[in-house]
Amino acid sequence: MKIILCLAVLCASLQLSAQSEKERSAIIRLYKDDIGKVYSVFFADTIEQTVDIKLKDDRGTVLLEQSMTGRGFSKRFSLADLKLGEYTFEVSIPDYTFREKIELKSEKQIKEESITLQNDYPSLYINVAEYNMKPMNIFVYTTDEQLLKMFYWEPNPKMPSKKIDISQFEGYEVRVQITQDGIDQVDQLVNLY
Repeated sequence: MKIILCLAVLCASLQLSAQSEKERSAIIRLYKDDIGKVYSVFFADTIEQTVDIKLKDDRGTVLLEQSMTGRGFSKRFSLADLKLGEYTFEVSIPDYTFREKIELKSEKQIKEESITLQNDYPSLYINVAEYNMKPMNIFVYTTDEQLLKMFYWEPNPKMPSKKIDISQFEGYEVRVQITQDGIDQVDQLVNLY
């Protein structure tokens, strides 16, 4: 009887371990291009899953709903036709829901912010506001998190923009992450075309 009880406990713990491993294997990210009002939902997992994507307004009304099945994808959504304001992306897989708020702003509001990316293939321009002249690390990753290149830049008032040649990278898109003082300031997907 003790052996059967031990086996039952062992099977239950293995099942919970496998389930928690499944939950941890999924990667869900939201990449933002605030100026173009284009947002990309990135999903990757070791097993095929059905992913439900919803966009809700500040009252909770579902404005967009889509389901996709697979091990990985990057789905772009253009929100240029929506009015300015706050929205929430909700990405769900079985047993987990990822939520991230976004705010649609006017181009003037965005450009007044500290750091912006401007994609003009084959060049990527990183622009900083006058009041943000702190050194920064610029990381370029593949969409599956492999570091391709790292840049260190100290902007100054005479050179508030940095040009990076992105034609050197292969694929359809890369992820650009910019940190200042160890804090992420920008995390955005950039098209390579």
